[in-house]
Amino acid sequence: MSGAAAGPGTLHPPARDPAAPAALALRARLAALIAAELGAPAVAIEADAPLERYGLDSLATVGIVAAVEEEFGAELPPSLLARGPTVETLARFLEGRPGGDPGEDPHAARARMLADAVLPDDVAPAAAGGGARPPAASPPASPFLTGATGFLGAYLLRTLLGETGARVHCLVRTGSGGDGLARIRRNLERYGIWEDAFAERIRVVDGDLAEPRLGLAPPAFAALAEEADAVYHAAAAVNWVYPYDALRAANVAGTLELLRLSGLARAKPFHFVSSMAVCYSTTGPGQVAEDDDMLPHLAGLHLGYAQSKCVAEALVRQAGARGLPVTIHRPALVAGDSRSGASNTDDIVSALLKGCIQMGCAPDLDWVMDSVPVEHAAEAIVRLSLSPGAAGRTFHLANPRARHWRECVLWMRLYGYPLQLLPYPEWLGRLERESAPDGHALRALRPFFLERHGAAGGLTLPELYEDGRRSRASCDASRRALAGAALRCPPLDAGLLDRYFAWLVGDGFLPRPPVAAAAPRPESRVPPLPALFEGVLRRRHNGAGVRLLAARPAPLGGDSIVAELTSWRSGRDTGLFRYALAYRSGTGADRRLDVVVKVKPADHEVVEVGEEVARLCDDAIGSAYARFRDRVGFAGCHLRELAVYAQEDERFRRHAPALLAAHRDDARRQWVLVLEHLSDVTLLDAADDASGWRRPHVEAALRGIAELHAVWYRRERELLAQPWLGHVHDAAGMAEMTPLWHALAEHARPIFAGWAGAGIGAVQARLIEGIARWWRPLEALPRTLIHNDFNPRNVALRDEGGTLRLCAYDWELATLGVPQHDLAEFLCFVLTPDARGEEVAHYVELHRRALERTAGTPIDPEAWRLGFRASLYDLLVNRFAMYALVERFRRQRFLPRVVRTWFALYALDPLEELE
Repeated sequence: MSGAAAGPGTLHPPARDPAAPAALALRARLAALIAAELGAPAVAIEADAPLERYGLDSLATVGIVAAVEEEFGAELPPSLLARGPTVETLARFLEGRPGGDPGEDPHAARARMLADAVLPDDVAPAAAGGGARPPAASPPASPFLTGATGFLGAYLLRTLLGETGARVHCLVRTGSGGDGLARIRRNLERYGIWEDAFAERIRVVDGDLAEPRLGLAPPAFAALAEEADAVYHAAAAVNWVYPYDALRAANVAGTLELLRLSGLARAKPFHFVSSMAVCYSTTGPGQVAEDDDMLPHLAGLHLGYAQSKCVAEALVRQAGARGLPVTIHRPALVAGDSRSGASNTDDIVSALLKGCIQMGCAPDLDWVMDSVPVEHAAEAIVRLSLSPGAAGRTFHLANPRARHWRECVLWMRLYGYPLQLLPYPEWLGRLERESAPDGHALRALRPFFLERHGAAGGLTLPELYEDGRRSRASCDASRRALAGAALRCPPLDAGLLDRYFAWLVGDGFLPRPPVAAAAPRPESRVPPLPALFEGVLRRRHNGAGVRLLAARPAPLGGDSIVAELTSWRSGRDTGLFRYALAYRSGTGADRRLDVVVKVKPADHEVVEVGEEVARLCDDAIGSAYARFRDRVGFAGCHLRELAVYAQEDERFRRHAPALLAAHRDDARRQWVLVLEHLSDVTLLDAADDASGWRRPHVEAALRGIAELHAVWYRRERELLAQPWLGHVHDAAGMAEMTPLWHALAEHARPIFAGWAGAGIGAVQARLIEGIARWWRPLEALPRTLIHNDFNPRNVALRDEGGTLRLCAYDWELATLGVPQHDLAEFLCFVLTPDARGEEVAHYVELHRRALERTAGTPIDPEAWRLGFRASLYDLLVNRFAMYALVERFRRQRFLPRVVRTWFALYALDPLEELE
């Protein structure tokens, strides 16, 4: 196999027809004008080469526009110069031909793409016997790598050198007299991953991805094909503005030449780095599996880069069908190094972050920031490429814990950047006005944000990438493969964002935040866990010579954005952790005990993060939240849970995790619980799916909570005297908080309406207006210590020989209230919107009778039902509207169903009947 085939598969520009002197003259005049502006010889400027190759920047663009308009008397549209201009595209525009007009018929453009997606007949693997083929899954000894001077390519090079004994051939475009190894070294040094020992194992191949045979002479191309035993193709022209034609040479023609190389002399494994962007077609399936071919859905890809990758994938798949061992890797956005924070300052995310900081505002879009750390992406590509059965497969490299864009903006506010979320049209107006100067980070990306696509309903690309409009990429098979390769993607959590921003600030790319969070006092960082663990083990074994050998932590996770951000902002490892305690008993036997450790943040730290969440959602909510910040339930939360778990009443101990140890040191801000690790329980953290909560489970939970309610039932005065209780609501205070309830309701109205219909907004408004009246029963009826967050996120059931027993945990919001509050909240979670009235009445009455029996005091059925209705109303105003704040930043899968169920329960007992 040698040479480029003629015909529709030839992707490199053909020679100009000598019978078209006018066309040649036009291109020569344009090349001379452009060369004068760029300070380059006219003969060096190739007609189809992007002008960035010759040093085009924003200042030179202004000069070229002026020169061309003066010479030819034609006004150039701004998008033409913003989207990968070449001499050819400028000439086509001046000639009025397809390929130059940004408004070109998309059908004609797509026809060119489909023609490019046909693999030439002569690209096929060489017949067996042309050279030894490495066995499947064996590490390459002499791989050929493209992209080593880029970001992901740098880490691929480091990984290939570190995980194999290979000598790596690296394609580098050096130009005359350039030093390719020096370019590679500088690139790796920038990210802190260069090692001097690498130099002797790198062989530079001076070539150009966009040229036939990679710009190599035929003998050099053949020699490379003989020596290389695998190809890793990571180089690409990554641009979020350029059209397909501007990216075609590098991304499509370059892939074709590398496939040609892979089949020449002997078949070599070809590992292609594509992009998850190919999955996001507006005409594609709702769920894109790893092996789905997206070429049939090309019409729904409106980003030139995604189009070029989709066409390149088609070529790779056809080569695989002809017998070449090919693997496709589709990474999500490639983020910085999770260990050092080293990041790519030339990518779109970096530009967006910097641009938003410059503007002081961010677009309020429903984006999911799915990004994988660069070192994980590189390790995944190399290890998966060497895994058995990799040939013919496509892998999706995504982050299992992606973050919403609004979460990132919230984090930036907490980091010290005073950002606002603006509705997208308003933000676009600001962008159009403010991004024109050269120094603005988003100047070059203006077409990406501003241009509207007629074929996509007039939406901009950022709107097309919103979560509700794009396809979802399935990653199940890829995650199983990654687990088999012993790889786990670092989550994009607050700590990782901190490392990224610290590097970007230290690099000078981002300005230092004007308001930085205060560092915690050193003594507050680490509570005395080893001493607590040793105490637990001694008590477990009656003090008989137990020795702690190791305590291995693992975060238990959870979905609380407030808890995560509070932990990061405080600089302390607060939150929930599982520890595996390895110890030696007094008999010398090595044993293990799993425990749960809950390290509490100070209440004011939680309140401050909650206030930032509120302010970013809406100024009115933020102001009202700040006014009533001591009444939202967090006051005293760091002390309250310790006190609740310290109860000695047997009824509490029977229905809560065992308290193994507790530690309180107010001076060092240390509040710690060591609890039993729940095992052999059912319906643990089962909030997202109500189907598991059948009648026996619901009844067991209600009998259990009745026993817990009985502990403090009718002991209000004693409970109010407890210093840890925190704020207790009353009807007058709830009415005083009306500004907060109205602000929350206004924010929640469109969210709730999308789930339960427009009528729920009117109901919420009526409830707020009448709160002083209907809330009175919640103050007048008998009260007790309620869990106040009693739902399947915080409960499980123990199965004791067929008898189910409640276990309720996470008591930080516990307060004085009517027991029906916990009942109403629980039923909203475990019932479905089609629940029947008699079913609800059964559970309400069951709870009343269970409490009546265990408390030993009669409870009036009518007063009980009155308290249940009022509790149900309170939930929408005071609890679910708060959930809607979090929903803006982090999806809560249970919430749509819970709100619909609430509305169905409300219809059984509407406000009018209570009044």
